[in-house]
Parts: sequence; structure tokens; C-alpha cells
Amino acid sequence: MPGNDVFRVNSPQVIAENIDGEVVLVNLEKGIYYSTDQVGADLWGLIEAGRSVREIHEAICARYDADGGQIAMAVSSFLSELRNEELIVAAASPQEGGKRLETSSTGAVMDRPPFRPPTLNKYTDMRDMLLLDPIHDVEESGWPVPKTTD
Repeated sequence: MPGNDVFRVNSPQVIAENIDGEVVLVNLEKGIYYSTDQVGADLWGLIEAGRSVREIHEAICARYDADGGQIAMAVSSFLSELRNEELIVAAASPQEGGKRLETSSTGAVMDRPPFRPPTLNKYTDMRDMLLLDPIHDVEESGWPVPKTTD
């Protein structure tokens, strides 16, 4: 059963943008970028909103038609993959005042789309270019604060 663990985006090293239901993520520290499908985008939005693993599971169960056990395994696997790629990190507690997301369907159960396990596609073809970008020469607070030299 999913737990009360909460994850957050590993910022400022990771930036993300949802483009028409697909999230594009960039790990600026590693120079690697990623993309997700719609289910991955839904999960990412819930992570950004500071939802616990249990709340993420409940929201995905409400949005998609599938067995709760299948969804729990897929959510757990996807979160592990995001952690392994250092796109998310453990958070101390749920974010207060996080983004409010719609987590339930207003239609009947039959109206929910079928669930497919989320995918995280990894791309390294622009690694050298991303690592050359001066955005890496910044203070811990992130761009546009340049790193000071002593």
C-alpha cells in the first residue's frame, strides 16, 4: 500500500515544462533531458503539488481505469526511476499551500481512460551542449545568480 512519503523536484538542478500533456524535464547538472507520456505528466504534476505517495496513488486511481494494485506498482516504479535519475528527492513533509489539482473524475467509471504505466524517456544527445551552458556557473540559488569567485 502506498505510504505517506513525499517527494519534491530536485531544483534548481532540474527544470520541467508540461507541453500539451507531455512533460519535458532537464537535469542541468548532468546535461540529460527526459520526456514523459500523459500518465507521467499527471504524476509529475502531483509531485510538484507536494502530494504524498498515497495521495498520488489515489489521484491516479480516480483518473484512470485499472486495478489499484497495478497502479500502485507502476507509481512506485516510476517514482523510483525519477529518484534514480535524480529528478526528485525526498521532501520533509507535504508542501503547505501546494498547487490545487483536480483528482477526481466527474463522469462514471466507464468514462476514465485505460491506465498505462508511465514512461520516462531519457535523452543524452545534447549532453555536451547543456553542460557547456553558463547556467551551470551559478550560486546554489540558481540562475541568473552567477557564482562568486573568492
